Amino acid sequence: MGVISVRPTPDLERKIKKLMEFEKADKSSIVRRALEKGLNEELKRLALNLYIERKVSLAKAAEIAEISIREMIELIKERGISLNITAKDLRKDFEEAME
Repeated sequence: MGVISVRPTPDLERKIKKLMEFEKADKSSIVRRALEKGLNEELKRLALNLYIERKVSLAKAAEIAEISIREMIELIKERGISLNITAKDLRKDFEEAME
């Protein structure tokens, strides 16, 4: 595993310390968990944007977000995005999912 060096802003440092204090956890654990959560959200955001712009299929968006197609559909619903899908799209998504 690689090492990433980050200089947190004073505000981030304060938040990290607060989590360390309340959760009795070390700084690395806090930062690793926050980074993972943030990256997961960024992948979902990217996948949604690509889907909205019709640059990727539903299956590809789910793959980018690293979630299931069912979870991707739920995310689309939660965000109030219309599910632009045709029978052709369903066939394509099914074929991609089977690869």
